[in-house]
Amino acid sequence: MRTSKIIEAARDSKRTSLTEPEAKLLCKSYGIPVPEFQVACALEEVPKISRELGFPLVGKIVSPQIIHKTESGGIVSNIQSADEAENAFRCIIGRVRQHNATASIDGILFERMEPPGIEVIVGATQDAQFGKTLLFGLGGVFVEAMRDVTIRLAPISFQEAMSMVQGIRSAGILKGHRGVPSADLKAIANIICAVSSLVLENDNISELDLNPVIVHERGATAVDARIILSHEPSPVTVTAYPATSLQNFFKAESVAVIGASSTPGKIGYEILRSISQYDYSGKVYPVNPGSDSILGMKCYPSISEIPEKVDLAVLTVPAKLVPSIVEQCGINDVKSLVIVSGGFKETGADETEEQTVSTARRHGIRIIGPNCIGVFDGKSRLDTFFQSHERMLRPGGGNVAFITQSGTFGTMILEWASERGVGISKFVSYGNRCDVDEGDLLEFFGQDNETSTIGIYAEGLGNGRKLYDAARRITPSKPVVILKIGKTDLGSKAAKSHTGWLAGSYDVAKAAFEQSGMIVSENIEQLFDAIRVLSSQPLPTTSEVVMVTNGAGPCVMAADRLAERSMKIVQLSQNTLSELTSKLPPYCLLSETTVDLTGSATSSDYGSALRILAKDPAVGIMMPFFVFQDTPLDEGIVEVLKDVKTLGKPLICCAAGGVYTRTMTRRIEGIGIPVCETGDRAADAAYALVRQAYVSGRVK
Repeated sequence: MRTSKIIEAARDSKRTSLTEPEAKLLCKSYGIPVPEFQVACALEEVPKISRELGFPLVGKIVSPQIIHKTESGGIVSNIQSADEAENAFRCIIGRVRQHNATASIDGILFERMEPPGIEVIVGATQDAQFGKTLLFGLGGVFVEAMRDVTIRLAPISFQEAMSMVQGIRSAGILKGHRGVPSADLKAIANIICAVSSLVLENDNISELDLNPVIVHERGATAVDARIILSHEPSPVTVTAYPATSLQNFFKAESVAVIGASSTPGKIGYEILRSISQYDYSGKVYPVNPGSDSILGMKCYPSISEIPEKVDLAVLTVPAKLVPSIVEQCGINDVKSLVIVSGGFKETGADETEEQTVSTARRHGIRIIGPNCIGVFDGKSRLDTFFQSHERMLRPGGGNVAFITQSGTFGTMILEWASERGVGISKFVSYGNRCDVDEGDLLEFFGQDNETSTIGIYAEGLGNGRKLYDAARRITPSKPVVILKIGKTDLGSKAAKSHTGWLAGSYDVAKAAFEQSGMIVSENIEQLFDAIRVLSSQPLPTTSEVVMVTNGAGPCVMAADRLAERSMKIVQLSQNTLSELTSKLPPYCLLSETTVDLTGSATSSDYGSALRILAKDPAVGIMMPFFVFQDTPLDEGIVEVLKDVKTLGKPLICCAAGGVYTRTMTRRIEGIGIPVCETGDRAADAAYALVRQAYVSGRVK
C-alpha cells in the first residue's frame, strides 16, 4: 500500500484538506489526467509561468483555508495573455482578502484551460457503515439540481465502473445528442477505477471531488480536485468468530430459560411453554430461584445448579441483572445466549449493554438480542417466542431463513409464511444486535445446508461492510432479499464536498446491497413476495415474461410495472403463435405479446396455452392471470398448473377477489406455485427472479 507524502505533510501541519495543486499532484500519481499547471507564488513569476503554459489559462487561489474557490472570488477564467495573467493574480488575491482577511495564500495556480466538453463528477467518501464509497454523475450545477448519480463501494472492476457511467438516468447525454459527439466512456471508467485505488491506499481521505471532469470524444481531464482529510483513528477491530459459533442458536440439545415464570401470560412462562410443550425434542431447564417446578419441570435456582451442560440460555430477567447472569453462564460454559429482555441501549442504558457485551466477549459467548423475540428453527422446532401458539402461527419447515431487527415485522412474516405455505429453515429476531448482527447471520445462513433463500428486514446496520462482504460471497449461489427502512436521513451529515452531500446513508446502503448481489425491496409486501417466489421457483433462462389471462386488466398493470423494471414481455415466434392458434378455441385473442383466453376460458385452455409457451426458448417466466369469478374457469386449473410446473419454467400467478378466489389461491399455493394479488406485485416478484438469474450468471 502506498502512503502519499503529500497527505503526510498535510496531516503533520494539522490541515483538514489538500490544496488544489497537492490534490492534482496526488491524482496525477494515480494516472488521473489533470491539466498542465504551475503555481505562481509572487507577481513577478506570472509572465514566465503563463507563457510556458500557453493560453488560454485559468487562475485559481491556492489557500489551505479556501475550499470553495468560486464563493471567495478565487477564480479567473479565459486568460489570454501574460498581462491578463498578472491582472488575474492581483484580482484574485484582492477578492480573497476581502472574503477572508486571515486566510494564508500560497499563490495562484495557473493551468491550461480545457476545451468545452461534457462535465461529469467523480467522487469518493468514507461512509461510516460501508467504508470507501465512489460516486459518479453529471458535473457542474447538474449534480446538485438533479441528484442523478450512481454509487458503488471500492474497490471496483472496470466493468463495474462502466456500469456506474451507464447507470445514471442522463446516460443518453454521454452517448451523443444533437450533433454533440459521444463522450469517452472508457476514459471516465478509468478515472473512477483510479479514484478507487487512490482512496483505498490513502485511508485518511474522507471526501474527494473531481468536479468537473471534462470529457471529450477521446479522453477526459479532471480540471478541479478537492480532497478532504480525516485525522480520526481507524475503527476498532471487532472480535471475529467462525460462522459455526451460531450453530447452537438453532440446534441446541439443551436450553435453559433464565427468568422462567409459573404465571401464564408472563414472558418467562410463554417462552418456556413455546420451547417445552410443542415439537422441540431437546432438554429444557427452567431457572428461577423462587419456584420448585414450572409446567411439570424441575426448576433450578441458577444456571450453576443445572447438573448437565447447557447449549443455549434464554434470558427474560430485568436488564440490570443480565451482566451478572452472563458471568454465571460464562463460568458454566454456556456459549450461546438469547436475551429477550428489553431495557438496554434502546432506553438509554448503554452502560448495561456494554457491560453485558464485555463480559460475553471475555467468555467467548455469542449473544442474540437484547430486546428481541429470539430464534425459531423450522426443523428442530426450537422456538424462543413469547407469543403463544394460540396467538401466533408457526410455519412448517422449509428452505427460507429470515433475519429481522423488528420482532413485530418478524411475527408478521412468520404468520404470512404459515398461511401461504412458505417453509422456514431458520428465523432470527436480533433486536439491539449487541453482538450477533446481520453480517454474522448472513455468513452462517450462507453455509447452512437447510437454507437456500435468505430474507432480511433491517432498520439500522451493525456493520454494513461485513454484510456487504458476506453477501458478495453468498448471492451467486443463494438469493438474499433485503428491505431496509429509515431512508429519510439522506444528506443529514455535514459534508464539505458534493460527493459527501450527495452520498446519503440510504443511497450508499442501497447501492451496496445491489452491488453485492442482494435484491432490494421497497416495502414488506415486495420482500415477502420475492422470498416466496425465489424459494419455490426455478430461475429463468431469459429475462422475458409471457402473460396468459382470462381478463386483461391486471395484465396492463403488470406490463406497466415490468416496463418500470426495464423488463420485457416476450415477443412470441411465428411458430409459437401458429401452434397457439391451432390448439386454442377461436374466442381466444392472440398477439405477439399477449395470450388473452377471454372470459370464456377453461382450465383446458390454460393448459394448452401454457404447455405451448413453456416450449418456447424465448420465454423466461410464465405469468398466468386468473379471474376466478368467471364461471367457465373450472377447478381443474389446479391440476393443470401442477402438470405445467413439471415443465421447468418458473410460474408466478395473479388472482384477486373474495372467498372463492382465496380458496383457489391457497390450493394453487399448496402445490408450490405463488399467487400474487395484483399485477404490480406479480411483476415485482418476476423481477426478483430475473435479478437473481443475473447475479447467479444464469442470464447474461
